[in-house]
Amino acid sequence: MKDSIVAAATRVLLRAGLQAWSVDLVAAEAGCAKGLVHYHHGTKRELLGRVVEVMGRARQARRLDALTCTGAEALDRLWQALVREVRSGEWAAWAALAAEPGIKGPAESPADLPALAVAIGRALEVPVLRAEEARLAAAALDGIQMALHLGAPEEPVREAYHRLWLALLP
Repeated sequence: MKDSIVAAATRVLLRAGLQAWSVDLVAAEAGCAKGLVHYHHGTKRELLGRVVEVMGRARQARRLDALTCTGAEALDRLWQALVREVRSGEWAAWAALAAEPGIKGPAESPADLPALAVAIGRALEVPVLRAEEARLAAAALDGIQMALHLGAPEEPVREAYHRLWLALLP
């Protein structure tokens, strides 16, 4: 039941947005009593924190999966993953949680950076990125998604995306 409540909370967030999100809507979506939501997850903020964790793991997994091949194919797959997140509303939900005070976890955790650094290095066939390079790459990917979310034309954003990778080549 605990995991199904988190899944319901995520669906409500994606469908209704953070401003309309409520424990009542989550309970209705999960098909349980509101008290059960509080029993398993405590406060609204704690449940949202759990949603952030789940979304973060899924987001990281999509990025790493896209980077399992090399060269242009890896970069194209990562681009497609980023665009899908924006179009599905997942990126908007992520950004809303990142801006919400008291919600832990929307930014990449330091533990995620080594895996991203290795995946990028392997995909670009370059040495593993240093921590600061991986942090900058992760932030740049978020910036690219923000530009798409805000309605920037896709072609100039994609050009900036490719310039990012060129800048990381030795």
